Amino acid sequence: MYQPEVTTGYSSTDRFQWDASAEAAYWQQCEKIAYTDVSEITLTTFMDAIALMYPNDWQGDAQCESFKLAEMVSGDVTDIYAKVGDRYFTFRDKATMTHTEIIARINKEVLIKKTTYQK
Repeated sequence: MYQPEVTTGYSSTDRFQWDASAEAAYWQQCEKIAYTDVSEITLTTFMDAIALMYPNDWQGDAQCESFKLAEMVSGDVTDIYAKVGDRYFTFRDKATMTHTEIIARINKEVLIKKTTYQK
């Protein structure tokens, strides 16, 4: 199993000297490494995610929609799913992201890049 290295700047091996600032740094690092890039998925994967658990903050219209899983991956980071046109995407980010921010991130990281390369 992959275990990413999490560094907190805490150098003592005595776990009883662990303090609140070291604990906070540890959890912030865990949250930081939980973020992922936007990746394209299939309709089946999108529908499976909706059925996995209760979707949080499900929003959208005929052109685009997004939802977040109710369970956090680490801290305030959760799996986010979105539909833009006839394409489907997922990534991990803050559960507090709005629908507009989600669609903007997908446009910036995926949709606009592909349009630029086609020139």
